[in-house]
Amino acid sequence: KNNVYSTANYSDSDLKDQGNRLFSVRKYEDAIGCYTKAIIKNPAKPTYFTNRALCHLKMKRWDLACQDCRKALDLDQTLVKGHFFLGQSLLELESYDEAIKHLQRACDLAKEQRRNFGDDIASQLRLARKKRFNVQEEKRICKEIELQTYINRLINDDMRNRLDKVKLDETLNEEAATEQSSSIVQE
Repeated sequence: KNNVYSTANYSDSDLKDQGNRLFSVRKYEDAIGCYTKAIIKNPAKPTYFTNRALCHLKMKRWDLACQDCRKALDLDQTLVKGHFFLGQSLLELESYDEAIKHLQRACDLAKEQRRNFGDDIASQLRLARKKRFNVQEEKRICKEIELQTYINRLINDDMRNRLDKVKLDETLNEEAATEQSSSIVQE
């Protein structure tokens, strides 16, 4: 049986090119297979990991995308795409602080390396900051509500205690008045 994607005699570079062709026609699973074979032949090429990470991103496999990006960044800390894809994956996993760190690094590296990603990195960075702000704001509002509830309870408890004291004072005053009037009657 002749397999269309037979890759046994391909070099790691050929496998990457085949993966890129498959990626361009949205055959992400097949592209992952090619990038994986390229990685097996040459695990020192960070591009193979970032290419596979992008396939995982497209398939919403955030954890796998993170793993591949981290492997790529272990090989080369200056990879814009490594930080960018990792930031995007972390954003989807709601790890906002770490996402912002990697997206900011991608932004800085892109400027340093004079690489143009349009507004892609900056817009993801803004989105991550916005989402982090929303989460922090939600927590702040919850704490505020908690504090207001606590204060209201203290005020209500204090009011009850004061009312109880007033009632007790009235009862004691009535008893004292009754005693006083009975002692006058006895005289």
